[in-house]
Amino acid sequence: MTVYTFKSNFTTKIDFRQAKSPKTNNLTLVYTHGLYSDCWGRKPETILNWCETKGIDFIRYELAGHGSDSARYEQADLNIWKAQILEVIDEIVKTDVILAGSSLGGWLSLLAARERPEKVKGVLGLAAAPDFTLDLENYVFTPEQKEKLSAEGRLEFTNNDFTYVFTKALFETGKENSLLGKPLPVVCPVHLIQGQKDASLDPNKALNIAKCLESSDVVVKLLKDSNHRLGKDEDLAEICCSLEALYARAAQN
Repeated sequence: MTVYTFKSNFTTKIDFRQAKSPKTNNLTLVYTHGLYSDCWGRKPETILNWCETKGIDFIRYELAGHGSDSARYEQADLNIWKAQILEVIDEIVKTDVILAGSSLGGWLSLLAARERPEKVKGVLGLAAAPDFTLDLENYVFTPEQKEKLSAEGRLEFTNNDFTYVFTKALFETGKENSLLGKPLPVVCPVHLIQGQKDASLDPNKALNIAKCLESSDVVVKLLKDSNHRLGKDEDLAEICCSLEALYARAAQN
């Protein structure tokens, strides 16, 4: 694990695990965590273990304003986070990539797949949440909350007993990076996993993403008894199954 300063001048931790010899492929799996989350829990650990069995390089990193950089959370926004994942792909990773992203990380992974089609060979969206800022603004926030966010530049919002701080910059850059409601030019294989007991997402989010994707190789898995975290043993098994499928497709190219 190393401390890395991104071009945005945010300094966070990066964990880059190179496959033990012999390396059998030219791939790196890049894991991006979600909002108010981190890259050290059961999902990334499971993905790391899977990579080790396959001889695949693995990298995970803290988004700006998270983890060791949490004091600067309100200075970050979607453009800064998008620049981070692109910097990881362009300047840290030396191979083609499979992207795995949880929630916000799923949004960032889809953005990166659109921007770097020549390097991204597959995407695994785990409760992927593209356009969640638009969903909140259009369907969740009250008029008073919208006014407070606009006037004060920040809003404290409680959902499922957790209080989030949302900034005006996050919502403005969310609009700039909106992906849904129009064709999404991602052409690599994509797997989307969502729990049907996910209280944080529209129950049709994964299906809506699939409809927009231009890729002809899209798999959607709806897990009946799973929530937003996708952290149960059964969830982790499904994640590994999807990784196997994406790896097999990448190896064909």
